[in-house]
Amino acid sequence: MSDSNRRVFPRAEGEYLAWFQAPGGQFEQCLALDIGLDGACLLLPTRLPDTDQPFEVEFQLASDWAVRAKATLLWQKAESDLVLAGIRYRPIRSADRNLIGPWVHRQRKAQS
Repeated sequence: MSDSNRRVFPRAEGEYLAWFQAPGGQFEQCLALDIGLDGACLLLPTRLPDTDQPFEVEFQLASDWAVRAKATLLWQKAESDLVLAGIRYRPIRSADRNLIGPWVHRQRKAQS
């Protein structure tokens, strides 16, 4: 079964500007390849530490709207000289959650 079939919530696929902050580190720019209500897939410049410790992630969803959340690492794997990482939010603010759902729906509809 593919990841998209196992997901409870749909995800918007694309290349979305994002930032992450590994525990004890500085914010670094990355790309989100998909974003959903419960998690995302990031394309990172470096591996994250293999730990259950939450880290910060921020997504630029529109020119005037960024969403920040704590996340945990589910998996990561090398992809050329970058790293693909699956993350899950822990938890996201309900105000942002109520806006992300319609945003994901609009993005998916625009991609169809």
